[in-house]
Amino acid sequence: MRKVDGMNNAVEKLTQLVQDKIQKLKELCEVTEKIGIAIASNNLEELKNLLITKQQIIEEINELDTDFIPLYNNFKKENKVESIFALENKITGEVSKLKALFIEAKALLEKIKEKDDKNLKEITDVFERTGNKLEELSKNKEGYIEYLKYYTPDSYFLDKKR
Repeated sequence: MRKVDGMNNAVEKLTQLVQDKIQKLKELCEVTEKIGIAIASNNLEELKNLLITKQQIIEEINELDTDFIPLYNNFKKENKVESIFALENKITGEVSKLKALFIEAKALLEKIKEKDDKNLKEITDVFERTGNKLEELSKNKEGYIEYLKYYTPDSYFLDKKR
């Protein structure tokens, strides 16, 4: 009976960690959405602040993962499974809840990745347009310099006394 109690305690800890991670993932998803808006509006100051916030959230998620991974690995080792989804005969309410939280976390991660990919495409497009504009300006400047070099009339002195 003690092993079942230990399993339930581990599952409760894992559940709490995954719930905390889901909360952070929701925050990350919101920030990622705001980053897309900042990119579209060319608000560089807001973009910088949002990227700093995003990095802080990622670090908080990493801390949760640092606590979660050893606990989860131990849980899998004790139950002799590769994944919590391989548990079939020991399903309890807490295990079912944890499985559902895993699925929710995975869905959030996919949503964040989709938004990040979209943001990356937008920022790449902005860089490309900026590079094209700079190249165009550079060519125009070179052309203007060449024009001045060959087509600037020499200075003439005009005598108005005559």
